[in-house]
Amino acid sequence: MAALAQMKGLPSKAFDALLARTVDLVEKPWDARMLYADQPEYRQTTFGDFGIMYFKVDEAAELIWIFNVTWTG
Repeated sequence: MAALAQMKGLPSKAFDALLARTVDLVEKPWDARMLYADQPEYRQTTFGDFGIMYFKVDEAAELIWIFNVTWTG
């Protein structure tokens, strides 16, 4: 739920970039940096010019769970 609250108020350019990156990750969830060496399902990636998101890959359910979004622009 924290990521949903963080998305509220994002500028439209940032939201569009976040959405585009998320669509890419649904197809290729491993195309992002690992957060923890011992937990490869936890990932981080950038979006747009000033954004970073953290997510968890649930391969069995074919889902990604976004748990943190930061926009500094």
